[in-house]
Amino acid sequence: MTISTQTSSTLGSNPLSSMQIDHVCLNVPNYEETLQWYQEKLDATIEREWTFDVFPDLKLAYLQVYGFRIEIIGSTQSRSGMPETKDIGEGLRTSGIGHFCFRVDDVDAVLAELNRRGVPTFFELGSYPGPGARLCSVKDNNGNLIEFVTPLKDSAQ
Repeated sequence: MTISTQTSSTLGSNPLSSMQIDHVCLNVPNYEETLQWYQEKLDATIEREWTFDVFPDLKLAYLQVYGFRIEIIGSTQSRSGMPETKDIGEGLRTSGIGHFCFRVDDVDAVLAELNRRGVPTFFELGSYPGPGARLCSVKDNNGNLIEFVTPLKDSAQ
């Protein structure tokens, strides 16, 4: 019997190739209100909530939004991080994570439904050949930018 001693690097596989996005994390000053906003506006469900004994001021939750996981961290000792974005140009020029994005089948219908649920449009709906997308954005209850995108039909995906 022969035992192979080849390592994964000699087999040509890359351990990084298994990477997938697991979640995005939002640190918020209003934990309960944020959970409620995501449930009411984006149909989020609470997957799990927990606390850490060593950080008694923190409450944490994973929210599921149609297969996308958002971690919410609320603290009674919240400190302001990034300044609130006033317009899309400012947001695109601000260091740090600027937004997260949901790919949807029909961005026009999604925006209409969000508007119906009381979520105002932040960046107007439009088609952009550069990225090959029709997109718009809204803000959550804490001012975090959320983009919605549908690939343009004639663009490479």
